[in-house]
Amino acid sequence: MLLSRSIRRLAAAGGAFFLASCAAEDITVPKQVPLEEQVWAASLQVNLAQFTKLPSGVYYLDEVAGTGETLTGTPTISVYYAAYLPNGNKVDERASTTTPVCFPLSGLIGGWQVGLQGMKIGGKRRLLVPPDYGYGAGGAGSIPGNANLLFNVELKGTGCTP
Repeated sequence: MLLSRSIRRLAAAGGAFFLASCAAEDITVPKQVPLEEQVWAASLQVNLAQFTKLPSGVYYLDEVAGTGETLTGTPTISVYYAAYLPNGNKVDERASTTTPVCFPLSGLIGGWQVGLQGMKIGGKRRLLVPPDYGYGAGGAGSIPGNANLLFNVELKGTGCTP
C-alpha cells in the first residue's frame, strides 16, 4: 500500500511536470507589440500622436465628425468598414458595397464596443485596436494571433435589423 501510494505520487509529480512543460510559451504565436511601439505601413498613414487613447488601450481618431445621434450602449449598428494589419494588408472590408452591414455592437470585438462610444451617426472614425480588445493570441481567419489592427469605420446608423 505504501509502495502504491509512492508510485501514485511519483506519477502525479511526473504528470504535473509533463503538463507544465507543455504549457511553455508557444513559439508559433507572434509576440504582442504594444500599440505605442507598432510600426505601421506608410500606406495606412497612422500617426499615433493624432489619436486619442482610451483607458482600455484602444486609440481612436475622428476623421469626420458626424452630425447625427451619438452612439451609446450596444445597439445594432449600420456601418461601412475596412480592417488592416500593421503591414498594410487588408484583412476584411465592407466598404465597397452599396448597403452598409448591420451588426449588434454587443457581438463585436471589444475594440469596437469601446472605440465607437461617443461617435456620431455620419461620422468616420479610425480605431487602433490591441490584441486584448481584438482577436487575442488565437487570431481569427487571416488575422494572426496577437495582431494590432486598424479599422476605418463609417457609422451610418443604429437600430438596424441584422
